[in-house]
Amino acid sequence: MKNVGKSIAKSSLVVLGILLLMIPVYAGSDFQVEKVVISRDISNRNPVGIFSPFAYCEKDKNGQAAIPMVKTSQTSQVVFWTKVVAATQGTLRHSWHHQIEGTWTKVSEVNLSIRPSSGYRMWSLKSLKPEIHSGEWMIVVAPSNTPEDILCITRFTVQ
Repeated sequence: MKNVGKSIAKSSLVVLGILLLMIPVYAGSDFQVEKVVISRDISNRNPVGIFSPFAYCEKDKNGQAAIPMVKTSQTSQVVFWTKVVAATQGTLRHSWHHQIEGTWTKVSEVNLSIRPSSGYRMWSLKSLKPEIHSGEWMIVVAPSNTPEDILCITRFTVQ
């Protein structure tokens, strides 16, 4: 009976090890995106006029949930607001991408300084023109010095 228990324990550890290997690796522990919002504006460092459905980080939802819809008939800009837990000082990057004819094209990058905090709030924005900005958008959040270490990807659609 003791051997059966040891065998089950070893099997459980092997399965746990395999599952841990399957978890995607995102940027180190210096920064963690706590919350993202797609909105019309900012007031007192908080988003105002939040678009629905609510924005999320795809690393958490694997792109399976509905994404915010921004209507240019209601606003001429979109704000990407981010709340980050930061262990150190640094710079994070919001990279804005627009899908044009099936290809993601980087439209802009905004580097934002960050200080150690349990909830540092930062944002960037994009002015919208319906004739050229309609369609799918993606914003990638990553440390500026290591942009391959993606913290969060958020998508939205402009109509």
